[in-house]
Amino acid sequence: MSDSDEPSVSLASSIGALAVTFLLVTPVAGTLLGFNWTQAVLIGGFAGSVSVASAWLTARRTDGD
Repeated sequence: MSDSDEPSVSLASSIGALAVTFLLVTPVAGTLLGFNWTQAVLIGGFAGSVSVASAWLTARRTDGD
């Protein structure tokens, strides 16, 4: 195990991106766009996973890897 906090920061930012995106997209899809709540949760989960992938790719690109 390394002394670097980099993996924990990456995990925290990933969880934050997932939670924020899910909590924003799900109510919008359920109330404003008229999807039923099962569909809204699935759309929110998909949007959250896309935001995590985007955050991961952006962090990787800025590190120069």
